[in-house]
Amino acid sequence: MEGSNYRFAFVIQFRPKTDVEAGRFEGKVEHIASYEATRFSSLEELLNFIAKMLKEFSEPEQLP
Repeated sequence: MEGSNYRFAFVIQFRPKTDVEAGRFEGKVEHIASYEATRFSSLEELLNFIAKMLKEFSEPEQLP
C-alpha cells in the first residue's frame, strides 16, 4: 500500500442520536491527512465534507 493513501482516509464518529433507519446522522468526521474536521447533522453534510476533501487531495501535487 502506498504511503500517500492516507489522503483518502477518514475517521467518522457517530453520536448516540444517530438513527440510520430514521435517516438521522449526527457526529464528527476527520480527514486523516489534513487533520481537518467538521461536525455533521445530516448524511448530506457528511458526504459533502468527504467529497470536498477527496477532490482537494486527488488533484495532482504541484512541483516547485
